[in-house]
Amino acid sequence: MSITSPPKISPPAAAVEQPRDRSRRRCRRSVAGLLFALPALVLLGVFHIWASLFNIAMSLTDWSLGGASFVGLRNYAALLTGSEFRNSLMVTLFFVVGTVPVTILIGLPIAYALQYRLARFHLYRVLVFTPYVVPTVASAMIWSVIFGSNPGSLANWILSWFGAGPRQWLVDGTGVINVVLHPIGVQLPGVLAGPSVALTVTMVAQIWHMLGFTVIVLLSGLTGIGEDVREAARVDGAGEFRVLRSVVVPLLSPTILFLAVISLIFAVREFNLIYVLTGGGPLGSSETLSMLMVRQFYQDNELGRGATTGTFLAVTVAVLTLLQFWISRRRVHYE
Repeated sequence: MSITSPPKISPPAAAVEQPRDRSRRRCRRSVAGLLFALPALVLLGVFHIWASLFNIAMSLTDWSLGGASFVGLRNYAALLTGSEFRNSLMVTLFFVVGTVPVTILIGLPIAYALQYRLARFHLYRVLVFTPYVVPTVASAMIWSVIFGSNPGSLANWILSWFGAGPRQWLVDGTGVINVVLHPIGVQLPGVLAGPSVALTVTMVAQIWHMLGFTVIVLLSGLTGIGEDVREAARVDGAGEFRVLRSVVVPLLSPTILFLAVISLIFAVREFNLIYVLTGGGPLGSSETLSMLMVRQFYQDNELGRGATTGTFLAVTVAVLTLLQFWISRRRVHYE
């Protein structure tokens, strides 16, 4: 008697999904994704897009506490031809040039040493990064004590070692180049005199504050550079400085570009540090475009002029950022 195997029962065929069902499922997924993104979209729309459009609309009006009237591009013409704007533009240029490249140049060797020479000593990384986490108002108060006007301040005490008298650092509008050339009797006019002493102090404070951020970002870029690359350069006879300049810096060019863009934005919009240290003085020698904008809004009650300055500031940052990307497009080495 032969035993026959039971017949195989094939599983039911999977139901074919109809196009209508697929569209409904995609719609449900889209709605769910939109609901998750809705809070961020609301914040972006209200505080960025709508606020920017409203600011542009304000810049086309003569807006004050008494009311508003449409004036077209008259505010922009008055801004570009005004002496206050030219002064603030030059002060902002001094501040950016004196802080952004200097911070990166100082941060590069520090990050290199922390990565390859002091890698086991994590305390140094904490100490370098600490100034960045200090609030800008608190750091400004620290620097106002260091560069105080009294003879006992730290800066004046150091000057006394060289036989120099105390200086009124934060209220000194003299160009720093003229201060250096004063012993030989040379005085340069206008822009050639360089940034004022008060602005130079704010630049030093800005460099101190941003150095920790710069070093940490550079350290993150250095972790992507293999040790074999540096060893190959040493085999060819390159010293540490040559390795840093000819090997590490080219490979870090994307990181340096990122730092240049971010630091530029931070420097152009910096307000707290300058406001606490100098308040834009003396005589506007440390009044950047952001300081000018706030003064027009809250002191002069010229809301239209302030909106014009803010719009120009935003456009300037965007243009400079695009220019940095365009210049570095052929020089940056991407892996």
